[in-house]
Amino acid sequence: MRGALITAALVAAQLFGCGEKPSPAATSSMPASAQPPAATQASAAASGAAVATSAPAAAESPPSATDPPRAIDMHVDTPWQVKFKGRPATVPEGHATMGALKKGNYAGIVYPIYIPDYLHDSNPTIQDADEIFDTIDAIVAANTDILHPHAKGPTPKGKVTAYAAIEGAGCFAKDITQIDRFIDRGVVFVGPVHWHDSALSTSATGQDKKKRGLTDAGKKFAARVYERGGIVDVSHMSDRGFEDLVPIAEKYGAPIVATHSNARKVTKHARNLSDEQLEIIAKTGGVVGLNFYGKFVSSKGDPDIDDLVKHAKHIIKVAGIDHVGIGSDYDGGDPIKGLEDASKIGALAKALREAGLSAEDVHKLFSENVKRVVRWSDDKRAALSSDGPGR
Repeated sequence: MRGALITAALVAAQLFGCGEKPSPAATSSMPASAQPPAATQASAAASGAAVATSAPAAAESPPSATDPPRAIDMHVDTPWQVKFKGRPATVPEGHATMGALKKGNYAGIVYPIYIPDYLHDSNPTIQDADEIFDTIDAIVAANTDILHPHAKGPTPKGKVTAYAAIEGAGCFAKDITQIDRFIDRGVVFVGPVHWHDSALSTSATGQDKKKRGLTDAGKKFAARVYERGGIVDVSHMSDRGFEDLVPIAEKYGAPIVATHSNARKVTKHARNLSDEQLEIIAKTGGVVGLNFYGKFVSSKGDPDIDDLVKHAKHIIKVAGIDHVGIGSDYDGGDPIKGLEDASKIGALAKALREAGLSAEDVHKLFSENVKRVVRWSDDKRAALSSDGPGR
């Protein structure tokens, strides 16, 4: 079955100033950028919805009221800063320096291959994606005392796992088979679109978002991503695109993720998710990463951690504790007060505990839920690998 249809109307996009990465022409100075019955796996299976069934990875240590949780952050734009803004690969500054990751007790960080819409007169290429992936490798190579690539096996104790993702994959419409080698190389999450409509999908902030969703190429691309063990990221996708993705995810029994989005019911912004979308993500076994960028957290005043906690509580109410994580958007947009950089992430754990979440629930939100969806990807790739060259 197709699952629930998306009925929420889109909010009009705010041009730039929305916490996303604008073109150089737009700015040169500021970087852009409980479980309800319906969300349980049992009820999802009964209704025909897809469920990511891989078992969660074991916790690194039993959670307690005093142990600080280790975070896995689903979206940190440091590669964009290094590739396009001239920041050294050693990352001596920014929201997610190695010192900040260490002080924040990070367990993992997802570095996106963000392919800017504006490259080459709005014609970015797959070669650009290759070069940005090389940038991620350079960051890891320059910080081996802290970082360990997810693609290179188990992470040594005390180090931070560096995952890779793609954000804005429109250029792959020219040859969708090219996504295979990126996933084989270690990409976990794949976002077909960014700020503007692409050849794969309309964007939440695009011009044609009410008329269409995934293109024919986009549907084939999403299917190929899942076939190869990647996971489609809907954080920038239009509501129509999200709706088109649902039956594809169901076909592959795959999770849908939104690596860095909040709840539209709390803050009315096109980049945030409707309650219906949150329910669908939960039914697929997916995860929504809380975004720290101010305009996605609140439309009023100077938002802080308490405002972000409102999003967390709402997502938990609608989707369940197993379907919320962290996707800070560090190094891509200005974070809210109290979470100014990665070293402060413990303050979010404290605020969540004060809001009534148990230590175990905070542990899930900080890392275990993301581990579950990554395990789906790893299991899928392992199965493909065991099939041999003829797959």
